[in-house]
Amino acid sequence: MKQVLKKKKILIFSVLILIGFFASFSVVLGASFSWFGGRITSTIQCTCSSGSQVTIIGYPSTFTGTYLYSPATQLRTGKGIPGGNMILGIYSPGGSCMMTAYPDCTSLPITKGTMKIIGTN
Repeated sequence: MKQVLKKKKILIFSVLILIGFFASFSVVLGASFSWFGGRITSTIQCTCSSGSQVTIIGYPSTFTGTYLYSPATQLRTGKGIPGGNMILGIYSPGGSCMMTAYPDCTSLPITKGTMKIIGTN
């Protein structure tokens, strides 16, 4: 009986910690953010704007797409964005990557959004 009660307390405590964790991210990042993760397959420098377009093959496949890696992206762990690494993070919708296309600039597609917080291996 005591073990069941102890397990319930641990479960309730864990759920409260998770709620607080996600609530703190929503306050820091705003209400609109999503998780992503997968393998980085290519990185293209934005030559007319700051940042890079990063293509990710996602796990699950709903994470697959292009993301904007900007100077404001916070690296929490790992080496950053060299191609071929695994990545996990949070992004918000939107973003623009401009590439030189003589004589002007053209927009590269950002299908998912702008990376806010990332970790790589």
